[in-house]
Amino acid sequence: MLKEELLSKGYKAYENDEICVFWNPDLCQHAGECIKANSKVFDVSRRPWVDVSQAPGDEIASIIDRCPSEALRYELK
Repeated sequence: MLKEELLSKGYKAYENDEICVFWNPDLCQHAGECIKANSKVFDVSRRPWVDVSQAPGDEIASIIDRCPSEALRYELK
């Protein structure tokens, strides 16, 4: 399963009933695509900085697809 694989590679998980978002701080290039696309979901001034309750899962997935470093990944449920 993707979740166990990514967690073993240092990713952190943020999830709800629609989506599980994974983030690896070591891979992040800080391109800011996620924040520009939806600052309610992705807010670096908040902890945790990813809040999957702020948008539908398919919208979050579409944003993550633009991540150039693959620091953000997802799995739809």
